[in-house]
Amino acid sequence: MSIPKYQQIKQSLLYEINNGNFQPGDKFYSEAELKKKFNVSGITAIKAVQCLTNEGVLVRYQGKGTYVSKARRGKVVKFSDVERYHNAAERTEVLEIRKMQDKRIAKELSLEPDESFYYIKRVRLVDDKPIILQHSYIIAEFIKEDEIANKDAYISVYGKIREDYGLDLHQADSKEITEIVFPTPAEATELLEMKEGEPSAFTRRYTYLFDGRTIEYIEAYKRWDYFSIEIEPI
Repeated sequence: MSIPKYQQIKQSLLYEINNGNFQPGDKFYSEAELKKKFNVSGITAIKAVQCLTNEGVLVRYQGKGTYVSKARRGKVVKFSDVERYHNAAERTEVLEIRKMQDKRIAKELSLEPDESFYYIKRVRLVDDKPIILQHSYIIAEFIKEDEIANKDAYISVYGKIREDYGLDLHQADSKEITEIVFPTPAEATELLEMKEGEPSAFTRRYTYLFDGRTIEYIEAYKRWDYFSIEIEPI
């Protein structure tokens, strides 16, 4: 089956945009220019442009013409936390596990203000240097009260939950928000062996069950000198 002419034109135009021939905000070809460039009718040219407009690649302004979108909504990218310690010896220490109540955290877990949940505090070390302080808050039904005295059992929280309940949270839906905080709170500064007043990368992460409930909420501090984000198209 042959590809419709307007689709061929669309792909050619998209290649020009992605190849840097046009920058976000640049004025794009006019209808007359497209007709001449591709030797097609005005209807075919307009249809190709309309496809790119619908996908958010182009923006059309009445009386002004067509422009390359500054938003580029059609571009899908992936954000990755890049680790700067390849081939280093890594380990995790569990500092604390306890059942607790807190209105602020209960709200993040979508619980009632007086509902209890479990708190797990861990530090991740690379070559014996602490780089991440992680506060994990988990809804009570997925932690066994009679086992929390064994802190080492929760070095991998997801591994323990998979072992006890058959849930693979690595495959679960999640949402993560990272920002730079300055200065880093006193406890994190001390446990991460940072200088007073240094910044850190602060991450809030939500992990969801198949029914949409929040099973875990995390607040984590990472040393700024071990923090990097990579952005790439997918």
